[in-house]
Amino acid sequence: MHNNFDRIRLTLPFKAEYVSIARLTAFGVCSRVGFDIETVEDIKVAISEVCSKIVSVGSKTADSYTIMYEVAENVLDIRYFCDDPTIKCIFSAQEDGLAIHIINALMDNVILCDEADYIVAMSKTLEVDV
Repeated sequence: MHNNFDRIRLTLPFKAEYVSIARLTAFGVCSRVGFDIETVEDIKVAISEVCSKIVSVGSKTADSYTIMYEVAENVLDIRYFCDDPTIKCIFSAQEDGLAIHIINALMDNVILCDEADYIVAMSKTLEVDV
């Protein structure tokens, strides 16, 4: 992550009807960074894929999950967290191949399974014409 950034946290229940709030928040954050509308839509699709998977997995011990958007100069980092430590490595290449492909195609960096404290991490860098 970056040293000088703004952090926005969004906590949502494990319900599909709230995925649209993650998408709306992403729109506002992406606009702040300066992404064009096509890139914003790509990021929203990637966010939807991750949120939908998290909601489908659910949790027996936690009521919600958190999305953290970190905005640094020309970079948007997005990480997903849950207090339930069993929600890790939720994507399976066999079952979720299309979703994995979509997320990787739309984002610059994606970490779907790591030993860190987050579920998924992904980022997008604003391409600046010099």
